[in-house]
Amino acid sequence: MSEVKQNLKRDKTGSERYQIQLKVDANIKPTLKGSFLGGVPFVPKSLDFARNKKGQVLPLMCQINFAEMPAIPGYPTEGLFQLFVTEGPDCIFDDFVGDDVVIRFLKVEQLLEEQHDMSEYDTNKRPWLFSWTQELPVKTLVGTKKDYHVKSADTIGGKPSFIQARAYKFLENFIQFRSTQENGLMIGDCGIMHLFLREKEIDELNFEKAVFFFDCG
Repeated sequence: MSEVKQNLKRDKTGSERYQIQLKVDANIKPTLKGSFLGGVPFVPKSLDFARNKKGQVLPLMCQINFAEMPAIPGYPTEGLFQLFVTEGPDCIFDDFVGDDVVIRFLKVEQLLEEQHDMSEYDTNKRPWLFSWTQELPVKTLVGTKKDYHVKSADTIGGKPSFIQARAYKFLENFIQFRSTQENGLMIGDCGIMHLFLREKEIDELNFEKAVFFFDCG
């Protein structure tokens, strides 16, 4: 059993984390290198599409331009984060990144490249723009029972929200957003998608041991 699987337990002490609340707005068209759910990612000419082991192109779940958002201590202040996840009835619910989950973090110099030929990509997916509901990150208390709730479940950092499970409490809640018809992003069921990392891995922008967790219900 892996180190992560062996440590599925809650932090009962409680600690503070900075958090940015996200708001999804389908009425504003995002820029190619902006922040949004779904839609068409920016793919530099020097890179191939994100693919699974079968060679199939993975759809974009989320793209975040950190230069656009308020700064969170310990988080990047520039660069483009992208999360690609298999969608449909066979979507994954609890896994490390690798096959059905691919993460990319594009540096500033890569953002200066031209866009890849997108003829192989489904460009009909509608993007849903992220905006920030506060100008500055706010502190939230995590690790106490009262903090596990579903409301305001679209966030960067801060406390995770859960529907059923309360897992990976020893990791940082890097980002979470809902799978729902409301935001047009259903990957098989309603629920909350989480990406968990260790604090050191966020500092290093190392996503190799990140855990994608889909709490459905």
